[in-house]
Amino acid sequence: MAAAAASITASLEHLRIRGGDDAVGDDSDARSTARNAEEEARGKSASGDSRSACSVARGPPSSPPPSSSRPVPPPPPSILCDAWYGFPRQRRPRRERINAVARQVSNFLDWRASCNIGTCRPGCRVSLIGDEGDVGAVSHRMKELRNQGQLRQSTDSCDAAMDFESNVSIHEFLDRQQTASMGDVVYLSPDASIALSTDVPPPRTVIIGMLIDRRITEDRSRIRAETTLKLRAAKLPLGELNIKELISKEPLNVDTVMELMQRWWWNCDRLESQKEAIGDELQPNAYRTCFLEAAAWAMKTQRDRHPNRTIHMSNN
Repeated sequence: MAAAAASITASLEHLRIRGGDDAVGDDSDARSTARNAEEEARGKSASGDSRSACSVARGPPSSPPPSSSRPVPPPPPSILCDAWYGFPRQRRPRRERINAVARQVSNFLDWRASCNIGTCRPGCRVSLIGDEGDVGAVSHRMKELRNQGQLRQSTDSCDAAMDFESNVSIHEFLDRQQTASMGDVVYLSPDASIALSTDVPPPRTVIIGMLIDRRITEDRSRIRAETTLKLRAAKLPLGELNIKELISKEPLNVDTVMELMQRWWWNCDRLESQKEAIGDELQPNAYRTCFLEAAAWAMKTQRDRHPNRTIHMSNN
């Protein structure tokens, strides 16, 4: 892991010093860039009293552009945490699984809350779907973690940031959310035969299996996606990072995957808003840079949060 950590740090430094439109910096730089782009874009298109809470007053309102020229905003991205694999029934293994799922999802929400202090960036919606007993147990444990002061977010913030859906199937939930296209839904699996493309923004709805075990069973998430749910399975394009110890088949921690996806969505949304603001063409590899930055920072967070992370072992 030491060599991988050094490679991740080198990747961040490489991205930071490249300069130009594709350059990336730390989180504070990204938040500042996002705010400036949002203010410029909204300053050009805002009119009358229709300004949002994130807008900045810029004198007399200008005439609104024709409605046909206004881009339709994409639906907010969504992460579905699939707990339908079921949790162990034995007391100790069950308690360990509940605590692990609650901790990893809470880690992500806590990280996102700390990143969004003083900003207006909308976060993806997170939903935990599964058996009533399992979902209720995770919700209860997440509240306990906050009440014990182990995480920064309050219980109310947690509830506002998540949906806890009991006894609802994945397809029922997608239908209820009126997902625009099933082609924009992907089930993340390290065993999938294809990787997500870095030439375009990622799908807006991502499903992550709550398989948090030291010992993994290969193909379990891929089979559930493709055979049971009839959904597209894809793996993260981790090979793009060119880190020797990291391949696209490596199962990452759930909180790391969630952070990577949130950063990737934020970066692509920022890129699109900058394009609208300046009316310019995107630079070559701009979307790829969005992924590289997101992955490098998410992997750095994983290294800092889980310095002693064990290497996953396979049952096969």
